[in-house]
Amino acid sequence: MMILGITGSFGSGKSSLRAWFTRAGWQTFDADEFCRDLYRKADPEFAGELKRLWGREFRLPDGTIDRKAVADQVFGAPEELKRLTDLIYPRLERAMDRTIAQWRAQGDNGAMEVPLLYENNMADRFDAVLTVWAEPAVRLERLRSKRRFSEEDFRRREALQMAPDKKLELADFALVNNGSEAEFQRQFEELLKQLEKTPRGSDPMPECQIKPDR
Repeated sequence: MMILGITGSFGSGKSSLRAWFTRAGWQTFDADEFCRDLYRKADPEFAGELKRLWGREFRLPDGTIDRKAVADQVFGAPEELKRLTDLIYPRLERAMDRTIAQWRAQGDNGAMEVPLLYENNMADRFDAVLTVWAEPAVRLERLRSKRRFSEEDFRRREALQMAPDKKLELADFALVNNGSEAEFQRQFEELLKQLEKTPRGSDPMPECQIKPDR
């Protein structure tokens, strides 16, 4: 059994990797999707706490929370972003802990995609952490084509996260996603074989690490 944390900078390919783990029969969890659900589910407690933080109503006519309005409230303001993080992350951590406990009780392999795993000191929850790394120029081009990111958006967001090279250094395993999807998937399949060889309940073995040359 392995409980794996997946992290890396935006645009690196974390979500594709999580989807491949799902298809391989692993249990998976997406921290970003959990956070998006907080806005979609119109939790009155969460909406009330947002209103108390900034003295304004963020609910839309359908009762859901206006995620863009919240993002505009904190964009470019680290202190405001921290207030939002302090509101959301205790909820996320409780959900992660419940999920991990369930996976362990069932003896399931599980992979959690948590973009800010290291920034929020979550590594100890996992048997191992996998970082997905890609060159900044490669990530920017992906985000420009898929999500219409500008270079300014990219730089601002990058400045709010731990340096990608630091995440690579801290990780137990890493995949480098600078090339084709086929090459990225080949690395994943090799990693999966090595993870499946790890004895149940053991620590990750150093010889299982994959850190290709960049």
